[in-house]
Amino acid sequence: MDPLLLGESINTYDPALALRGQTGSFLVNFGDETLVITCKPGHSISNVTWADHKDRRPFTVTKITEPVTMTENTVPLRKTG
Repeated sequence: MDPLLLGESINTYDPALALRGQTGSFLVNFGDETLVITCKPGHSISNVTWADHKDRRPFTVTKITEPVTMTENTVPLRKTG
């Protein structure tokens, strides 16, 4: 799957499968519940599915942040006080 763009949403029955290879943070909505899942390279979630398959609805996954990377021009935060 191509990387999701910031603000892009998809519907899926398995968010872990949909987020495989993605980076950044994602809101995962299902009914009245919301999770925030952060994806990093080299880390994975096996699967996320409904425990009760009688009322199985798709999850809505929305990318909310891009990953932050350190560069040569990044100034580290300094502790004050």
